[in-house]
Amino acid sequence: MCPSVILSVQVCGGDKPYIAPSDLERKHLDLKEVAIKQFRSVKKMGGDEFCHRYQDQLEAEIEETYANFIKHNDGKNIFYAARTPATLFAVMFAMYIISGLTGFIGLNSIAVLCNLIMGLALTSLCTWAYVKYSGEFREIGTMIDQIAETLWEQVLKPLGDNLMEENIRRSVTNSIKAGLTDQVSHHARLQTD
Repeated sequence: MCPSVILSVQVCGGDKPYIAPSDLERKHLDLKEVAIKQFRSVKKMGGDEFCHRYQDQLEAEIEETYANFIKHNDGKNIFYAARTPATLFAVMFAMYIISGLTGFIGLNSIAVLCNLIMGLALTSLCTWAYVKYSGEFREIGTMIDQIAETLWEQVLKPLGDNLMEENIRRSVTNSIKAGLTDQVSHHARLQTD
């Protein structure tokens, strides 16, 4: 049995639970090495060039199979599966807030644009849900997933990371200030006693 098939069955296949991507990659590399060693250990006819071609083909097939296992494994990750609707909800929420604020201060053209984007996100979410439920129009569902993935990776994740980093920086700064204030007040009390 080919080691890449073993990976499917033993690690991430069928009813097996989601596995951390780093563990999956480690198993893949180990089993790929075993497969290459096994391939090299069997005597072959045709010389080194002939053998090299088939080894390259084996490695390409193993990598292709591994890519499929990654997708299969990612499909089991509830957070990965929820990324598209979460991204579309985040876009709708942001556009709703921006639309309300810009409409309130009189920038109606920006508010209308935000409402349009919010409507597109809602339509995309409904379409995505229908595709996932019915199994029809899978190409459209894939396109929506790709757009949501791009929005997640290029906009929402960096924005969230920056906000988290800023909040951590403020928390650390406030903790240091509070600690210094406590030390100063404690030191002042000691000097007055």
